[in-house]
Amino acid sequence: MLRAAALFLILFISYSAPAQDTKISGKINGENNKPLNGANVVIEGSIDGATTDSAGYYEFETSKTGKQNLLFTYFDYNEKRQTITIESGKPVELNITLKKTEVETEEIIVTASSYTSGQQSQVTITPLEIVRIPGSDADLYRAISTFPGLNQVNEGSRITVRGGDENEVLTMLDQASLYNPFIFDDDFNTSSYTTINPWGLKGINFSSGGFSARYGNVLSAVLDLKTYEMPQGTGGFAWLGLANIGLSGVYLSKDKKLGATVDLGQTILEPYFKINGYLTDSYDPIPLARGLGGSLSYMLTANSNIKLVFDYSQDKIGIKNTSPSYDGFFNSGSKTIFSNIKYSAGLGSRTYMSMGLSYSNHIDDVLYGVLNTSANQLYSKYRVDLTYQFAKNVDLNTGGEYEYNEDKFNGRVPQVSYNIGTDAPYFDLYNLSHTGRAGGYIEAQIRPFKTFFTIAGIRTDYHTLSKKTVADPRLSLGWKFAKNNVVRGALGIYHQFPKLEYYAQSENFSLKPEKATHYILGYEYNVNEGVFLFRVEGYYKDYRDLVTRDQNSFLYTSGGKGFAKGVDVFIKSGVTNKYVTWISYAYTDSKRKQYEAASELSADYDITHNLTFVASYNITDAIVTGLTYRVSTGKPYTPVTGGIYDSTYNLYQPVYAEINSGRFPAYHRLDINFQYIFSLFGRFAVAVFQINNLLNSKNLYDYTYNADYSERKEIITTNKIQFYMGLGVQF
Repeated sequence: MLRAAALFLILFISYSAPAQDTKISGKINGENNKPLNGANVVIEGSIDGATTDSAGYYEFETSKTGKQNLLFTYFDYNEKRQTITIESGKPVELNITLKKTEVETEEIIVTASSYTSGQQSQVTITPLEIVRIPGSDADLYRAISTFPGLNQVNEGSRITVRGGDENEVLTMLDQASLYNPFIFDDDFNTSSYTTINPWGLKGINFSSGGFSARYGNVLSAVLDLKTYEMPQGTGGFAWLGLANIGLSGVYLSKDKKLGATVDLGQTILEPYFKINGYLTDSYDPIPLARGLGGSLSYMLTANSNIKLVFDYSQDKIGIKNTSPSYDGFFNSGSKTIFSNIKYSAGLGSRTYMSMGLSYSNHIDDVLYGVLNTSANQLYSKYRVDLTYQFAKNVDLNTGGEYEYNEDKFNGRVPQVSYNIGTDAPYFDLYNLSHTGRAGGYIEAQIRPFKTFFTIAGIRTDYHTLSKKTVADPRLSLGWKFAKNNVVRGALGIYHQFPKLEYYAQSENFSLKPEKATHYILGYEYNVNEGVFLFRVEGYYKDYRDLVTRDQNSFLYTSGGKGFAKGVDVFIKSGVTNKYVTWISYAYTDSKRKQYEAASELSADYDITHNLTFVASYNITDAIVTGLTYRVSTGKPYTPVTGGIYDSTYNLYQPVYAEINSGRFPAYHRLDINFQYIFSLFGRFAVAVFQINNLLNSKNLYDYTYNADYSERKEIITTNKIQFYMGLGVQF
């Protein structure tokens, strides 16, 4: 699904959909009629609920109707269950008094290095903020890259975390793994975009380290996304922009048991290129992306739901590139199909179960000079998770998964990397490999008293190709030692099995799973549930068994190692419906002996300093403006120091300096946007105007060289100053 339609469906729903929901509110008191601050209320068998404030007041909205059980809990008080009848759009007010005794609580825990969105006090980003962050283009990944410790890959949607590799970040959607949620991914000097619709997400949890045992086969970070079980209303939205068109719709039956969504869109870049001064002869073909997706949900019972999600996207592009041995168009294209079916159910007041089956197929084609390849990646996964409130202050989480992965590669590649002309000698390659991975976990969330929690867990994974098994113990701690003050820590072991392409070039598939040990300690000061938030966190990651190439056999082995250490700082302030602003800063030192490196050298994303400022301000109820400014140390690269003539190919062979011994100049970029909400022919409408890279900063994408490598030439990123405008209308 393309982002354009999703962006403005978000705005539409954020202003329109709440009218379809029902507000549940009231007060919760304890002994002597004293208001209880921090009591929980939840609709049994769901995650719809809220936490009381200092006056004992709670409020939340739900799309559920009919008879529902509300479950009220508070530390050291008896839980209370109250049956209510919900009529769509008709508010319900319910005041409750709890009696003090033993209680089973459902307090929300946020662990170290975690940034979340949902109905909890530790919210740091919302879907509406995602679409309003200038420069994010309503892209979830670009939005979270404004957090500390994260860096964009080539200004696109792919991210790296705390000096790690881009492939060390796992995205999960309703238990399914998303390995290719991008368009224009890995294309030459072209920024990727995600296909994820942020407004369809009920929960966004990003962890940059120290994450739970429920996540396996990932070294650095996890983005865990949960969608709404049912659509939040009925309506449609059409979008016409300078670069794209889109159409989105949602449907919810009157009895709230059946729901569906649809989202389609396509880029139209010719007018956008002309207004922004792009040379159309630099593209053949001009970039094109289109997508179609949707979902179908059905409420089986009051406490169970089944949901099917489908998504198809494709892109193609040809962009001019001049290299020392070939001058021509870098052509690439991809197609991705993703589907997932999920069943979830509340099993009484203590147990929640969900399971899902997903399938993904991604095809990527590349043509540049003699290089002509096609790669096909197939993934399928079954997963089940179970949460059980075992006893007072003890929750148990357990689950398992089996994932199948198949890679097919065929085509021709040049015999030597520096000779890629159309008549250059080449190899014909074909490879088909596959593997399975079985994993399981169990963890306990223990709250011995109200201000302290610990999460202890272990997971194990078995890899069918390498016959390797790993066991990863993990521990997180949190202590609220004073009002608004929390200290958190985490440590754990994390493994990730290498890509199949490395196993194919190893001896007897003997590669070990790559290993990272995380050590994290942080402090947070949080006033009035995010009106002011200050967070500082230090970390150290120790890498072992990284993939590296043996200089004698040229086979891949597991002899690599490395580390990443640093400090992240995050400050956020906001006033509801008026402004929100945050500053993030990250210091990183990351070194690795990996791939071709013979010793520990700067990692590809060893970006020492990174500072981001984000601000959004509601000028009026109808006009919103904002800006994002980012400045960072330039990323490392490997310089070419000269060339040696190769008579075999009548070309010069490049001579490289030490790997990643050079650095690009400092990176900086300023983005601004404006949104105007109004009525058009009696319909809700929104107009958007934005300028990306307002200062027209000449940030580098890479360097290229002349034929004998005596002259270096800058390749400036295509993300120069860009103007964009569009109009969306509800129907």
